[in-house]
Amino acid sequence: MGDQSRARFAQALRNADRCSNASSVANSASTLGRALLPLLVCAWACGGAGSAEPETFGTLHAQGSAPSAKVPPPTAAKAAEAAKAAKAEGQAQVAPPPSAAPTVPSEPQAQPSKPPPPAHVQEALRYDPADPLSNLEAADVLDRGAARGRNARIVKPGARSCALQDEPRRVWSKPGIASLAAFDKGFVLAGYTRTGDAEQVFVVHVTGEGKLEPIASLPLPVPHPGERVAPPGLGASLDYGVTVAYTDGSGELFMQALRVGAAHGGGHATSLAKGVDTRFAPAVDYVERGALIAYTLGTTPMRSTLVRINAKGDVIGTHNVTPEGMGAAAPTFVRGASPPALVTADPRNGMSPISRTPLDAEGKPGKVELTAPVGMMSQPPQLSAAQSGFGAYVVYSGMGSAATSAIGLLRIGPKVGAPEAFVKGTAYGALHNAATALPNAILVAADAPLSPGKQPKHALQLALVDAKGQGPALRVESPSGDATHVALAEGKDEIGFAFGAPDGVYWGTVRCAP
Repeated sequence: MGDQSRARFAQALRNADRCSNASSVANSASTLGRALLPLLVCAWACGGAGSAEPETFGTLHAQGSAPSAKVPPPTAAKAAEAAKAAKAEGQAQVAPPPSAAPTVPSEPQAQPSKPPPPAHVQEALRYDPADPLSNLEAADVLDRGAARGRNARIVKPGARSCALQDEPRRVWSKPGIASLAAFDKGFVLAGYTRTGDAEQVFVVHVTGEGKLEPIASLPLPVPHPGERVAPPGLGASLDYGVTVAYTDGSGELFMQALRVGAAHGGGHATSLAKGVDTRFAPAVDYVERGALIAYTLGTTPMRSTLVRINAKGDVIGTHNVTPEGMGAAAPTFVRGASPPALVTADPRNGMSPISRTPLDAEGKPGKVELTAPVGMMSQPPQLSAAQSGFGAYVVYSGMGSAATSAIGLLRIGPKVGAPEAFVKGTAYGALHNAATALPNAILVAADAPLSPGKQPKHALQLALVDAKGQGPALRVESPSGDATHVALAEGKDEIGFAFGAPDGVYWGTVRCAP
């Protein structure tokens, strides 16, 4: 990743994590001079005449996206002039960003007017002024999100319960919907976000030490015409890196493999399908030969498709996993299942069947099996599934009394059980769910309304499910008051969670004792 791309994405991460303690930047002339010179060097390195197009987060282009504009490099005379002017402006100050924690608003204070920056400074900052992530000083001032570590405490939950380890922490400063995957000792998040009329997919790595590292910002060729209701698909593996599956506003599905660590980046996006129903998140998993991606086609009835991709990123198989004579939507892989399996739903105005498709070691699907019908599902429905030693469960978005929204839980193996409520119907509006596998239990999470009514705010509700049933519930509230679109991923000795909020995307962890 080039300096220019690191600077732009680092600013987004800094905006996302203003809660950390940091001292203000010194306002001495010597400090400003040292900060300005790298900016000019960055402008030269990223836009030098005769050089190739700079590698930026925004230039991991999906098909049809436009490259960033170039600017001629500053001359040595301009650099010397900039340093001299910086020393003369010894009274300039750079204020630290305010805390992102909720605070009681105080009386506004009059701020002294600042003279506009000199022309040579404006020129140095001109190289990509339309980029909302652009802030060159972030390349020379350690980003707060990158510098912040994790809480050192280790919580000890009670039997059959979970306890909060890492408090919810904002990792993206704009509203968005994100997926979560474990990677090495940390986690990876991928989500949709908007800036004006433009839309992009952001990918962020939370290291095992809790530091934020940018991976990619993927611009969409066609922005979604309305509000997103489902996140991108995401998978992460030490063998295959990070795989992101996302749709643009036209319903075209893309897949992109990304690298994490010292060599951030990845190849070009690959188009997998058109006519995809964007109301459903693509599902991503891995087998021995590579990645698996499942998605929903917006046909009547809806159909689900499974794509197998090898280690080189080539499509080696496309399979229809729709039961004969039925529909199939909202595909999701059964976490912890061995051999792997995929479940889908046929949402109807009445009893809605759930089907299961077994997969072999290479990801080739077997015969689709009708598992069980459940009550009416919400529209659009959402599924999650996980399997442990005691059995397998499907979590689904359903309907409660008086057409309220609810989250249901259905045991599908080794024997099919009766549906039960995980979140009872008390309010209206979409609810989302997630599940992940643990050695002797599964962890289920869902959006839970904080009050009845049509527009309630939500918290996360998490609980273990084992051979004895549901354990005690843990409620996690958002610092901004609302938490939706929950996601889960099993990490190293902990489980990560993520959710969307009005002020951004949050991440945290829990520890559980099955």
